[in-house]
Amino acid sequence: MTEGPSRPRPERRTSKTATRQSRIGRALTRGGRAALGAVVGAVGAVGVILSGAGGCGGGLKYTVDDAVMDPIPSEERLAVADARKDLALAEAEKRAALADLDALGRDRTAADSEVQQAQLEVEKAVAQQEGARASRNETDANAAAHSKALADVGVDAARAKLDWLDARRAWTRQRIAAAEAHVEAASARVELEKARVAKQKGVKLASEIDPSDYESQWRGRNAAWRSEKSDVEGGARTVQAREQRWKELTRQQQDLRGG
Repeated sequence: MTEGPSRPRPERRTSKTATRQSRIGRALTRGGRAALGAVVGAVGAVGVILSGAGGCGGGLKYTVDDAVMDPIPSEERLAVADARKDLALAEAEKRAALADLDALGRDRTAADSEVQQAQLEVEKAVAQQEGARASRNETDANAAAHSKALADVGVDAARAKLDWLDARRAWTRQRIAAAEAHVEAASARVELEKARVAKQKGVKLASEIDPSDYESQWRGRNAAWRSEKSDVEGGARTVQAREQRWKELTRQQQDLRGG
């Protein structure tokens, strides 16, 4: 029996070829990881450089690292110290306004309860008047009318107090916004004073310091702060007017009570 032509066998990779390609693959993988690590490291280094300014003004574009000031005698950077005092004052203003807002929340809850109680007094006075009309007793009718007038003023006074507290709450929120703007302006001033000192002392930095950039930054933040302060002043007038209205109704209530 004659055998047919043999089929060509598929070419097999030799073990040496497979080993060589495997080594190449591993080398490429290691190289890729190394390249990626280099990129990540470079990005991290850039981040460190860009965030090198210390302390003040996390939202400021132009900052000077606090460490730059360390070699300079304190008597030669008094302007920086003065700017830091203003920053501390601004931060204290913000803390005080936040505490006031928290307290106002509790005061308003209590005032809302006072309004509800005053409305109940009106309902009681109305019932008293109806009883007096039913009895046709003039003395009772006069007493009921007085109670109703007193209760009506009591509701007006309670609502006026609530309006006053609402105005104070809105004003306190304005104070918080102004304090935050003050913090930004004071932080910008700190950076400006540091830049001026560094420039005067010829401190060598990675990039040249141009105090005009820092001054423009401070002027912009300072203008924003002044705008917020104007809103606070307007809010204060509203608070004062509503407080006067509440106090006037309270006096009327006391007069009706005979106090």
